[in-house]
Amino acid sequence: MATLVLNDISDNLYQRLGTLAEAHRQSVNQEAMNVLEAALAPLDDMPKPSVEETLDWLRREVWTLPMLDNRNSDEIIGYNEHGLFD
Repeated sequence: MATLVLNDISDNLYQRLGTLAEAHRQSVNQEAMNVLEAALAPLDDMPKPSVEETLDWLRREVWTLPMLDNRNSDEIIGYNEHGLFD
């Protein structure tokens, strides 16, 4: 199981978490995990885009962007005809 360390938690936030933990008769650590689980649960229910939807998005938003630099990748990186840097 992974470990998560949170630094610089405000006193107010820690106190609020402690109050919730006490009300639920749990440790602050367990309450923090429950709050995180509850906050992230809606993301689990979000439908993932299909391959077709992803490709449509790429065609619309990415592949239509203008070419701002017509150099090939070797020219951009700086390789010479021998594959070395000049």
